[in-house]
Amino acid sequence: MRGYSLVELLVAIAVIGLGALGAAGLQLANAKNTRIALERTTAVMLAQDMAERLRANPSGDYLGVAEGMGPGGFVNCLATNCAPNELERFDVAVWKCSLGRWAEEGACRSARAAGALPSRAWQPGLPLGDGTVEWGSDGEFTVAVSWQSAGVQHASVGGRR
Repeated sequence: MRGYSLVELLVAIAVIGLGALGAAGLQLANAKNTRIALERTTAVMLAQDMAERLRANPSGDYLGVAEGMGPGGFVNCLATNCAPNELERFDVAVWKCSLGRWAEEGACRSARAAGALPSRAWQPGLPLGDGTVEWGSDGEFTVAVSWQSAGVQHASVGGRR
């Protein structure tokens, strides 16, 4: 009878060990899924931000806002009234800097210094985040955001002016 309690103890330790490994695996999967959800939410919010900027400046053409294109020059439209083409440059610079890939560019540093963007610590952006604006017929547009996570991720928002 003495051998049975030792076997029972070993089985109990094995069951508890497997349970602990399973719980740790669930925690890891949960952390990964939470990060992916945060990135997708951020991407949709950034795409919506640019869509609202397009609607707010109907005189700007926003042509050439493509993936791989940096923020360009920063024009401080917070300090002065800007013409539509200057507001377009401001919008593109602030948006591209917010996405993450271009956050260390000179235009982004200028935007942060002017107060158009929060500090890097408060707005890290997406991992290699970038975006495009594509125009269709009759003023329809699509704003797309892409970033590098566990593979390439995409989010897009469409609308019309």
